[in-house]
Amino acid sequence: MELTASHIAYFIAILVILILLLMRKDIILPVIIAIFAIGLLATKDVIKAIQIIYTAILVSGIRLWHIIVIISLIIAMSKALDDIGADVILTKPFIRHLKSPTYSFWVIGLFMMLLSFFMWPAPAVGLIGTVLIIPSLKSGIDKVSLASIVSVFGFGIALSGDFFIQGAPSITAKAAGINTHQLVQNILPIWAVSSVVASVSLYFCVLYTSKHHPPSEYIETKPIHGRPVLFKSYTVSVIAVVLFLIDVLIMILFKIHSSGATALIGGTAIIVLIASAAIQENFLDKTRDYLREGFLNGMRTFAPVIIISAFFLLGETSMAKQVIGPHARGYLVELGTYLSHHIPLNKYTASLLELAMGILTGMSGSGFSGLPLIGALAKTFSSATSLNPGLLSSIGQLAAIWTGGGTLIPWSTAVVSAVIGVDSRKISKRNFIPAVLGLISAYIVTVILL
Repeated sequence: MELTASHIAYFIAILVILILLLMRKDIILPVIIAIFAIGLLATKDVIKAIQIIYTAILVSGIRLWHIIVIISLIIAMSKALDDIGADVILTKPFIRHLKSPTYSFWVIGLFMMLLSFFMWPAPAVGLIGTVLIIPSLKSGIDKVSLASIVSVFGFGIALSGDFFIQGAPSITAKAAGINTHQLVQNILPIWAVSSVVASVSLYFCVLYTSKHHPPSEYIETKPIHGRPVLFKSYTVSVIAVVLFLIDVLIMILFKIHSSGATALIGGTAIIVLIASAAIQENFLDKTRDYLREGFLNGMRTFAPVIIISAFFLLGETSMAKQVIGPHARGYLVELGTYLSHHIPLNKYTASLLELAMGILTGMSGSGFSGLPLIGALAKTFSSATSLNPGLLSSIGQLAAIWTGGGTLIPWSTAVVSAVIGVDSRKISKRNFIPAVLGLISAYIVTVILL
């Protein structure tokens, strides 16, 4: 396979984006220029290249729409609950028990991990994210640290293993030519070590922040006592808790996950929002206002994510064809394949290539989009070197999901950013050291086991 000018332009654009991120500069304009340049090189037509800018953003927006909707509904519900004083009621039990940063860190982290195992992290963070803000602040953990805890334990640790729902392992295993059970057995020790390393390193980062930069320096916390809470507010709060507990039970009993779980949480959020508005004056107008505010906040958060994702979607073959045309290439995928064909293979380089491919494909903002390629490469490497395809697939899967699943790159942490209300770049910065150390440890364990 030969690289074209479009491949080279795509690679240069990635380097520019990474450099700008390290310099803490905004990347929206460079991303738009890169989409135009790649479209121009691929089609040799200025008019089509201009059209490609719009089409790429449109396709990206359609792909992210289901996430935007659920997050907007959660934000709207949270505002409605806040207005009736339900936030006071819901946070009291947590405030009573979350007394210190250490205790809060592990309780919140492990709780998020368990929820994410059974219902995936996006619905889980929508379910508990806003409720935990005040208790975490009171215990000495700032909002950025809370967002990092939720993203690392949910979108990193839980999603990278995905042992219960098994969406990720099944995709990877199928492409690698092995059964899902075999992949789960192979990934377990690698996942365990990387999870311990990532969580412990994040713990020390959070502990350092809580000691040297307490939350009062970041955020003015509103008093949770002293304002009247009516009986009907207690009633709505109890109804909200019961409904979401029923949701969790239904998901477990009927094995509802992914989009089904998101839809269940979203529908319940609307019901709770309506109940919260119904006990207020002008509840018809209130319902409209809450939904409007929720979607305005959701779009405000996701607008840059849609544009950034539009560029990285061109790296996937199917999306590139949808945006540019049937002749388009998956530039990111083919760059990875090109590297794999020009580097001598042994257990060190094969593992490193799987790790690199996982990171590259994860940069699209979807940890799952690159899993078929990761599995296929593992199968190819295994045939050439007799290495265990399950172990090779494992390191690639971990890298892809840690990078693009919602932990490492800013445009993948938008869900947590929107729910908890912090800049996604701050979350990624806080997650960087734990995630990188986790991936390095995963690579070391993979090489040892091979």
